[in-house]
Amino acid sequence: MRLPKYQNRYRAQVLISVLISLALFIILSQALFTLLSTSYSITTYNRARNVGKHLAQEKIEEIRNMPYSQIGTVGGIPSGDLLQNETVQRNGLNYQIVTSIVYIDDQFDQLAPADLLATDYKRIKIDISWEGLTPSRGSPITIITDISPAGIETTTGGGTLSILVFDANAQPVSGATVTIQAGTTPAVDLNLDTDVNGRVILPGAPPCTNSCYQISVTKEGYSTDRTYSVAEVVNPDKPNLSIYSKQLSEISFAIDKLSTITAYSYKDRENNFESLSNISFNIRGEKIIGTDSDDSPVYKYEDIFVTGSDGKVTIPDLEWDNYQITVDSATGWDISGITPYHPIGLTPDTQIDLKFALTGHTTNNVLVVFTDPADTQIASVSANLYDASTLVASASSGIATHPDFGESFFSSLDNKIYNLVATASGFINFNGTLDIVGYKEEKIIMTPE
Repeated sequence: MRLPKYQNRYRAQVLISVLISLALFIILSQALFTLLSTSYSITTYNRARNVGKHLAQEKIEEIRNMPYSQIGTVGGIPSGDLLQNETVQRNGLNYQIVTSIVYIDDQFDQLAPADLLATDYKRIKIDISWEGLTPSRGSPITIITDISPAGIETTTGGGTLSILVFDANAQPVSGATVTIQAGTTPAVDLNLDTDVNGRVILPGAPPCTNSCYQISVTKEGYSTDRTYSVAEVVNPDKPNLSIYSKQLSEISFAIDKLSTITAYSYKDRENNFESLSNISFNIRGEKIIGTDSDDSPVYKYEDIFVTGSDGKVTIPDLEWDNYQITVDSATGWDISGITPYHPIGLTPDTQIDLKFALTGHTTNNVLVVFTDPADTQIASVSANLYDASTLVASASSGIATHPDFGESFFSSLDNKIYNLVATASGFINFNGTLDIVGYKEEKIIMTPE
């Protein structure tokens, strides 16, 4: 028996009402749960933070009650028995306590080196952080206080170490981590952060006249700069530092954000620039850190990479520099095109694509790069190579989208001098000589009409 239409409509309305009520209940339940969860997190975080504040205050009071001469950290400047890093447990949470103590040279009585007694007072910094369900993360509790000697300042010996950290644009880098290690008596082993001016200044550093202060500087996402011992580099440009009593020893470091090069290897133009896999190549920066026993440069960065099955490899964590790419002839290949042409200028915090084409190795060959006076490569340059008056080979420089942009490659040549004639629209014809010995790269600057 069929129900009247109004009864069907009534049941449908009841069902819709139930669904709406259920949806509202779920929404309200979620809102209530979120509110309770947030309230619990805030309460837990505040409780943990209050405990952290008490720990920091306890540490400060502990230090204030110590004899002034004993206020220092293990491996620090000044030296003492306080730990630089320690962990304590409170209410089931592990709290990390970082203690930093340094001498301060007050401007009131001039600064070193004019001030022969640069250890005016001590500055104590306590950082408290914790983990757990509501960790401190990037917001530790920090308390800073200054403690002066009971009477007039007295000499503690030592010299003043001044460190400056700047970036590629010569701007100060704040918050950089400076690691200082020295085999002095007492030994030094501490980490400090640069201030807003990119500086760390340490009066009262134990003297050391045999270059025993090893210093390195870095920051998360930045490059690293450091000093070197003669055991690492025979003639370092930035040797480990010496500290002399009552003297100022200054040193500077340059760091900046890291960059990435993605390299692609291809076959040559005759093979339509198809991807070429498993190609080994060398990449080297221009920065040097000193010279070896033969007075040859020691480069800061040099490494070997191999492209993958797709002819690609990513090279991360490179500092700003000018990079050179080479392929060993023992691999059976010669570079017949590369863009951008090297040296590849890599600036901080950038990512660039590097494309290079390869041709089967021959004993004598040349890669000719055509540029204008502004060093911009020129496409579609017609190049003819002559042996005396005999035409040996002709080529056209590549277009902007190809690995041999603005370049022409001549292979299977003899060890001799050739004549090169090059023409391009809008430029004066070039006529010159090329002395071919092995593999070489030659840059030709075309003069505009």
